[in-house]
Amino acid sequence: MKKLCLLSLIALCFVSLAFAQIHPKAVLAPYPVEVGWDQTTVLIFPGKIKSADRGNGNVLAQKDAYAANVLKLKAGKREFSESNLHVVTDRGKVYPFTVRYNPKPDKLTIDIGKQQQVEAAVAVFENTDISPEQLERLSGKVFQEKGFLYRSDKNGKIKLRLAGIYSHKEVLFFLLELKNRSRIAYPIQQWRFTVQDRKQVKRTAERHVGLTPLCMHYEKAKGMDGKGENRMVVAFTQFTIADAKKMVVRLFEENGDRSPVLSIKGKHLLKARPIINP
Repeated sequence: MKKLCLLSLIALCFVSLAFAQIHPKAVLAPYPVEVGWDQTTVLIFPGKIKSADRGNGNVLAQKDAYAANVLKLKAGKREFSESNLHVVTDRGKVYPFTVRYNPKPDKLTIDIGKQQQVEAAVAVFENTDISPEQLERLSGKVFQEKGFLYRSDKNGKIKLRLAGIYSHKEVLFFLLELKNRSRIAYPIQQWRFTVQDRKQVKRTAERHVGLTPLCMHYEKAKGMDGKGENRMVVAFTQFTIADAKKMVVRLFEENGDRSPVLSIKGKHLLKARPIINP
């Protein structure tokens, strides 16, 4: 009887181990980063850095004193063995890196947000016949379209308006208009796109799902002068949202608090028009 119980326990352990294996899709692939002794490698994240955990002390990491989303890396020792780094941002995202020593790193400034945009675009391009060049050309076509939507928000004399939503194959293009009614210039720090619940249930946390743009194109240089205007086209992989949710577009000012917030309902997405002569 004891022998039978022991065999049953061993079998149960093997079954547990089989189900406890980590699925490959659950593993985050690390980004390769090189650091040097005399040069600084700079990583720019789409969100404020909350923590940076290094594999060992041979990798020196320091948050920038003035830009909360910038991390500076340097080698604490020449020719150190490969190490790793994990960065956590205020959006709850974790970014893993493998860190190698190189006396002359090829890439000294890396924008992680743009890297993710390229990755997302590649994923779309693999499943459709649209190319990066076509995506850029189509964004230019959207600037020629007439706006037909009037969702807007104002903050500190800065107006953000959704002028139109356009579609082509499996991509949605959002035409956004910016107006600065003050005489103070408006430098843009970042955009944030999320899908969240329209109404928060009591005693529950509000759920946010980040949206990563495939591309973003300004009609003029990034930002606005005093009493200036600008427009932007941002493209996403096609999506829809339920009536109980909303898409939220947040614009953040560099060294300022003028931050308009635009809410877009699911019914607005369904009004998307095809791009004329794509």
